[in-house]
Amino acid sequence: MGAGDLSIWQEQQLARLREPFPDDVVQLKPVYVGEYDVNDEGKRFVPPSAVQLCPRCGKMHALPAKHFRYIGHALVTERLNEVDPSWSMHPMAVRDSGEPITTGGLWIRLRVCGVEKIGFGDAGGKTGPDAIKEMIGDAIRNAAMRFGCGLAMWMDDDDEVTPHPGGDGRPPFSARLGARATKAQRRLAKAIGVIHESCVYDGNDVADGILVEFGKPYYKMNEREVDDAIAFLGESFPIDAPTCDDQTPLRAGEVDVIRL
Repeated sequence: MGAGDLSIWQEQQLARLREPFPDDVVQLKPVYVGEYDVNDEGKRFVPPSAVQLCPRCGKMHALPAKHFRYIGHALVTERLNEVDPSWSMHPMAVRDSGEPITTGGLWIRLRVCGVEKIGFGDAGGKTGPDAIKEMIGDAIRNAAMRFGCGLAMWMDDDDEVTPHPGGDGRPPFSARLGARATKAQRRLAKAIGVIHESCVYDGNDVADGILVEFGKPYYKMNEREVDDAIAFLGESFPIDAPTCDDQTPLRAGEVDVIRL
């Protein structure tokens, strides 16, 4: 069925499927880009020392890493239900028993509003029953993307690499703000940067303090939360007013008051 053969209803519903998702439901998926160790069998594995608290997404995972924006399986399913309550998914290959063949991954046909697209899902390193669930969810997300669902996120190029701390265990502080960061989030990041530049506190410790206190990283806060976080910074990470090098404090008797 070509695009010109779609009914008005199909075009309208499939257009709804392509609508962008709100920023507050978009998640960051880390992808390790560092060096691997090799075991005695010649298999690669991520060195345990690579796992650190990530200053960008606030999660523990291997660094260095790139981060890609994605939508979870539940939200994609919710969007499909809104667009076409009768949507369906069918494995492309099954055994005689009817069980889907998942060797190396799962190929599916996703049917939405009478239109079919092919998708592929893998286990993402999981095993057992969790592997099957991961394959199904990944395949549905992949096929839905063929319809344009969340496509803008797949098209975003994110070449920024979050480095491994190394050295003293702390990376240099760099504000992690996306292109769609709000003014409030930028204001909070700037406040953390000012504290970091004072050399009294490490900006990464300040960011971690916000995460522990509010259960949310500074770059995901709304305006009200930002106001609370800035008040928290003033109480927990106070800094003195800057003074010039070699500045000699003036005594009260040495100051001439000019009355206006």
